[in-house]
Amino acid sequence: MSYGPPPPPQPPQPGSHPPLGPGLAIAALILGLLACTFPLLPFNLDRWRQFVAFPPAVGGLVLAIGACTGHRRAKPLAVIAVVVCVLGLGMTVFMVAGRA
Repeated sequence: MSYGPPPPPQPPQPGSHPPLGPGLAIAALILGLLACTFPLLPFNLDRWRQFVAFPPAVGGLVLAIGACTGHRRAKPLAVIAVVVCVLGLGMTVFMVAGRA
């Protein structure tokens, strides 16, 4: 039983793009891990340790939300990055509130 040669590959449809890579999710996860690490440092940095984690936490949260939207791969990694960034932001807010 012969079916013949396979059909030629279809050209890409206009308007369809391949999914973007996991770069935003990875960057957001790294910033979230930094935000979780900064409040736990064993030295005080002249009483600035509590505030150092705000920029990576907020930046990571923005990147993670951006990685969750659109046609992207690694959405589960982006969701994990959102959770880690919110955890880092919560730790930072807790330490700042405990300082007051």
